[in-house]
Amino acid sequence: MGQFSWRDCVTGKPILDNVRKTSYLLVPAKFGSNIEEPEYDGYGHFGGKDAYDLVIDWNKDMIPEIIRRIKNGTWECNTNKTDIENLQNFYENKPISCEKRWLGIIIACYDEDNSALEFPIKVTYESRATYEDCKPSPRDPNQGWGDDEDDEDDYL
Repeated sequence: MGQFSWRDCVTGKPILDNVRKTSYLLVPAKFGSNIEEPEYDGYGHFGGKDAYDLVIDWNKDMIPEIIRRIKNGTWECNTNKTDIENLQNFYENKPISCEKRWLGIIIACYDEDNSALEFPIKVTYESRATYEDCKPSPRDPNQGWGDDEDDEDDYL
């Protein structure tokens, strides 16, 4: 699986990969507290947790609506019959034939899909940011490797 990174939901700057700079996966208050990560690895891992495993758990109640939107073509992520079956099985607490992470990717990989979730992925460098006060983090098109005009020192 490829790398994933986002833009900071507060500043809009990229969350850089493999740079010693603390970032935070913001967590909805009803699911716990924000997760601190001292050096983001570029694969969705924050403090030993997987953002895509978490986002599917946070949005489990939305799965019937997501499936409806997939079937009517209004969900951005391309899926197949097996993906839909796995989403339904996860919703019904039945065994799935993929990693749970894959279901999180299906529902949150594209900005349009992530923004449509009740509890989208939100990532920031701001230690005092709260989930409820921030907008969803957009994907970083440079996958955490910075913009041409960015200077890594700006993040340290």
